[in-house]
Amino acid sequence: MLPAIRKNAIGQTQHLNQMVRTITYLVPGSRVRGLKREPSSYLKSPKGLSYQEIKVSEYHDRVRKSLQFDENEIDLPNEILLQCLTHKSFAHGSKPYNEKLGLLGSHFLKYQASIHSIKQPQLLSLVAPNKLQQAVNGLNFANLGTQVSKFLISKPAMAAFVKAKNIDSLVFWKMKDPLKDSHHNGETTIFSSVLNALVGAILLTNGPEKANRFVSNCLLGVDKDISLVKIANESFQSSNSGSNSTFTTEK
Repeated sequence: MLPAIRKNAIGQTQHLNQMVRTITYLVPGSRVRGLKREPSSYLKSPKGLSYQEIKVSEYHDRVRKSLQFDENEIDLPNEILLQCLTHKSFAHGSKPYNEKLGLLGSHFLKYQASIHSIKQPQLLSLVAPNKLQQAVNGLNFANLGTQVSKFLISKPAMAAFVKAKNIDSLVFWKMKDPLKDSHHNGETTIFSSVLNALVGAILLTNGPEKANRFVSNCLLGVDKDISLVKIANESFQSSNSGSNSTFTTEK
């Protein structure tokens, strides 16, 4: 209710009450300046998956099966799992997203990957003679900082893991420009954040013992068809085709 002011014939000021009604239009499709978009038009992943129409059991079962949650006795609540697969760029950050979980998970994964690397008796990749170190209690600290150990937890390796596990189609995020390639849209960073967030969520909800088991068995398992170890090896061999060094694990 807003007051309107006018003057009568003899110069007296009169106040009139005027009703002001606001109308909001929801429009589907592309954004129109001044109008709100219909939620169903932007609450979709780049793969067309609707956030509002998720088949909860099917969605979560795919992730659990792909990441072997049952084998590693991992119990992750449905809402937390969805948060892990939702990036801040999606829906203007209005839905629970994975940023903080990813930060926690990245530190834990880096630590576990470092432990994994120093347990390898052989050098993971070539090291300058002046940087060679004697093993301490059977731990090969010379492997820290090697090219392979860096590949192991690199964004490209983690993104490749997510794709190989067919989880990428379940990730909710927004592309900067749908007409440009994945590199321009930051796909590698998006997918690596998902894996970090999953590790962080497992650590918070299941504890360090189960989180360590998940990382060791699912992510760093050398006998797995898909693992960060295998991806790191392939990346290293591809970039150093003349070298015979490979990333294996102790028996």
